[in-house]
Amino acid sequence: MRGRRRKKPDGLPVRVYTKNGSYYWVRKGDGKWIPLGRVKDGEARMLERLAQEKRKVEAMHTKGNMPGFVAEYIEKHEGKYAESYRVEWKRRGEDVRAAFHAFDIEQVDTAAIMDFLEDNWANRAAMKRAMKAWLSPFFTWAVQRRHVTVNPCREVVVKKPRGRDVYIPHEHFLRIRAALASYTYEKTLPGGEVKVVVAKVPTGPEMQVFVDLCYLTCQRSTEIRQLRWSQIDERAGVIRFKPSKTEKSTGQAVDCPITPEIAEVLRRAQTLRGGVSAQIAQDDLVVVDSHGKAKTAAACREAWDGALVRAGLEKMDYVVKDIRAKALTDAEAAGYKMDALQVVGAHANLATTAKYIKQRKVPVSVVRLQLPAGEY
Repeated sequence: MRGRRRKKPDGLPVRVYTKNGSYYWVRKGDGKWIPLGRVKDGEARMLERLAQEKRKVEAMHTKGNMPGFVAEYIEKHEGKYAESYRVEWKRRGEDVRAAFHAFDIEQVDTAAIMDFLEDNWANRAAMKRAMKAWLSPFFTWAVQRRHVTVNPCREVVVKKPRGRDVYIPHEHFLRIRAALASYTYEKTLPGGEVKVVVAKVPTGPEMQVFVDLCYLTCQRSTEIRQLRWSQIDERAGVIRFKPSKTEKSTGQAVDCPITPEIAEVLRRAQTLRGGVSAQIAQDDLVVVDSHGKAKTAAACREAWDGALVRAGLEKMDYVVKDIRAKALTDAEAAGYKMDALQVVGAHANLATTAKYIKQRKVPVSVVRLQLPAGEY
């Protein structure tokens, strides 16, 4: 998408814009919107990221052999990954290609990899680990192919991210859900009167279906993005989930009952496809983007972040994955036992389930002590 022509000066550098509470630079040539950080982090941080991105573009004029090896690796190995993860895996590979565009593979040492991780994800430990996890097998493959002699990732140390303890209160959840579908703005009428206008978000209804199913089924967002109508067994009254995350480990699966609440969400999804009487192929996805394809994780994050801004909650540390934690926490509060939550979560053990349960109230100590008796 191309950059917009400014209607009035805003003091930002050329081709830099704000969108959904973040700064973006529209890269010349391909018109890609490159994120430069959150507005709340300040312009100084944005300018640093802008300089980094411009240096990458300058480096593009000098091409090493690293991008070619990365492209070969992606082509040979993308088929090993589940469809639900393959797009994200390839995107990470393209990030590697762009970052090391000017490098020969022999030049990529431990320091270069650390710079790559720190420059792009300084405060995002989870993303650092994910990118290291992408690079490490790539360099193992490169060693096996005699392109390099050592794997530079062996000396890269990335801290384990802290466990999340975020719980989305009911009020905030409902505000975010409503903001997914609409937003308000002020319009000045010819007579000078200011009118508050409520506008609809085109992708809002689909995103509400997505969020509602994430919550009501207690499943990972990936499973809802990849949910197909063939998994909905109306005769048995269940939705059959086989989580992709456990597909190659425990193989844990779960049948989720179609409650009246879930049935209502599915009817909304059918309406968005053209009505309950519309012919929907069994292989069709339940939640789709504007092109009828599966929503990407990035698209869901962008829609969620935009709703946070419109709901006035952009300062809260809420992410899409927190919906599942909220669902399991709410189920526990409603009286469901841990073994029942383990089943719906498709977890191999109770310890994993327990990590999802967020303490919603600060416990009050019942311990009461007195000073020891005695003479002083």
